[in-house]
Parts: sequence; C-alpha cells; structure tokens
Amino acid sequence: MECIKCKAPLPQGAIFCPMCGKKQNEKKSNIHKRGNGQGTAIRRGKTWTAIWTENIYIDAETKGIKQVRKWKGGFTSKTAALAYAATPSEDPAKIPTLRDYWNGWVNGGFTKLSDSKKCAQKIAWKKLSSIAGMPVDKITIDTLQECIDEKAKTYYPAKDMKTVLSHLLKRAIAEGYIGTNLSEFITLPKLKETEANPFTEKELAAFWEAYGNGDRIIGFVLLMIYTGMMPGEIFILKSDMIDWEKREIVKAGIKTAKRKEIPIVFPEMIAPVLDNLVQSSSSAAGYVLGMNKDKFYKEYHESIKKAGARDLPPYSCRHTTATALALGNIAPSVIQNVMRHAKFSTTQRYIHPDNKSAHDAINTIGKGV
Repeated sequence: MECIKCKAPLPQGAIFCPMCGKKQNEKKSNIHKRGNGQGTAIRRGKTWTAIWTENIYIDAETKGIKQVRKWKGGFTSKTAALAYAATPSEDPAKIPTLRDYWNGWVNGGFTKLSDSKKCAQKIAWKKLSSIAGMPVDKITIDTLQECIDEKAKTYYPAKDMKTVLSHLLKRAIAEGYIGTNLSEFITLPKLKETEANPFTEKELAAFWEAYGNGDRIIGFVLLMIYTGMMPGEIFILKSDMIDWEKREIVKAGIKTAKRKEIPIVFPEMIAPVLDNLVQSSSSAAGYVLGMNKDKFYKEYHESIKKAGARDLPPYSCRHTTATALALGNIAPSVIQNVMRHAKFSTTQRYIHPDNKSAHDAINTIGKGV
C-alpha cells in the first residue's frame, strides 16, 4: 500500500500518510446528481440517448399518477444527451393528446351513458393505448386505421373504437387543434351477421318433449320463447322478481328504458315450467339459472341439437315469440308491448313469416273476418 499523493509506503489500513499527511480514503464520486425534471441519459451501443418526462397526469380511471416519457438518441457523448434532456428543443406549444381528451370525456358526457355503453367504450379505449399519447395534430387517417386493423378484427369492437375516437376528435375540433374528424374515414371490418330465424312449430314440439324428458336447459328455451326474454335477462332473473299472481316478471329488463320499465308477462301454460326452474335452482343468491354465460351457451347448443332442432342462437327464441304472435293475428301494438320495444319498426325486424304463412294471409283478402 502506498500514499495516493506522495507514493510513500504505508502500513496496511493507514488512514493518513505519515510523510505528507494526505487522507487516504478520499475518492471522487463519478455520480453527478441532477435535479428533478432535468432528464437522464443511457448508453445504447456507441451513442447516448436522452430521456425526459414530457407530461405527468392523473389517470381518470385508476386515479394514479402516470408520466409520459420521451427520448431521442444519436448523441456522441453523455454530456450532450443530458443537456438535451434538460431542455429538449422540440418544445412547441403543448398540443393535447387523445388521452387528455379521454380524461375529459370520462369526467363529462361519458357519465351519462348506460352501463353497457360505458363498458364497451372502456374496452375500446384500452385497445387505443398505442396511440393514446399522440398529440391530436400528429394523428393521421393511416394512424387510426392501422390501430383499428391491429386491435379489432370484427365489426362491433372496431365500431366501438371508432365511436370513442369520434368523441375525442370532436372535442379537439371544438378547441381548434384540428380541423377534421378523421375517424369518419375509418373503414370497419365487414359485418358478418346472418339473419336470425325463429324456431318452427315442429321444433317447438320437440322442445316440449325434451323438457318432459327432464332437460332443464330446454325449460329456459321455452321460457324465452313464450315470454320474449333476452338471454341477458335470463342471466339476471331471480325468484323474487316473479309475481305469480299477475304472471309478470319485474326488474329483469336490460339495455333500454322501455324494457326496464315494462314487466315481462308469461302465459299460464309456462308458469309450471318457470316454477320448476325456480325450484331446481341451486343458486344461493336466488338466481334462477345459476350458471355463467359460457356454461349456459354451451349447454344450450348441446340441448337444442339433442332435441333435434336447428343450432340457432338463443336470440332466435325471441324472434320466435314475435313471429308466433304475428301469425296469431295479434295486434301490432300488443306484439310491440310484449317485446317491450319503443318502436314497432324494431318489432318488425323480429317477425319472420314463411312462404306458407304469406300465402295463407294473402288468401284471406276479401273473405272478411
């Protein structure tokens, strides 16, 4: 061991040099402390990259503090990178990002949406995360289209993303940051949707037979057919929602104000089926179905195929309701009320008379009632 100054030999562990008095444990720190907001620099290969915080915000959903960081590479020295990080030259007037407008939307008009629309838009917003931090004046049609093409392969998810973008860009237009709502130029995936069909009388008879043989799931098929209930309403149906005396189901309507307001009526012939479904439920919370959506859909398709019916979706039960009522010469206003539609034009989309029914109807003209 020798003195760090005069190089004189020293005993092992000496703190001071007996010759020159120099303290031996002094070391220069290679760490240069920088103040907050001045950024940092990292080496990447043979060059240095400057990194700095551009924006700090409170996330509208999580309420947590988040930051938007930017970086610029290619500096030949650490000093140059740190200098740039402290005062980035790219500092025009702050242009709001999509995230800025989303946070404003979440705390504004978004709160007035229905729960289902809120859920859909939150999912859509998460799919837009790759462009959320972009200033709105830097966004192009291609930017939006590429994001949607990557994150949404089918029509409805893509449509939800387009709806969210439209809301945000309209706010940017109102504040003068952009001049055109570019979301209008987005091309959505083709809607692959086949027309819903009702079950036939033969299939209906097969359902009654299958139910008589003990198929509980077919009981829910019959309940939907004879009441016009939606699959989503089956999932939330509880025993205390049933008024047996009035033969009505209350507070089970979903989606629209009309469906939530009007009770679901059930005929006397379906009451024993509904009672059996209630009595056989194992749900501790009082749900009549007592199973999750995936399990129900799986068992639904298995049951209707086993009964010998076409493998139609659960919504076909509701279409069967409207069609049967129409073919039974029930007044349109009554059908509309049973279906709980706000407009009869909506009800008409659920009515699917076959060719024989059309011939029977046309042949009654001139015969009188």
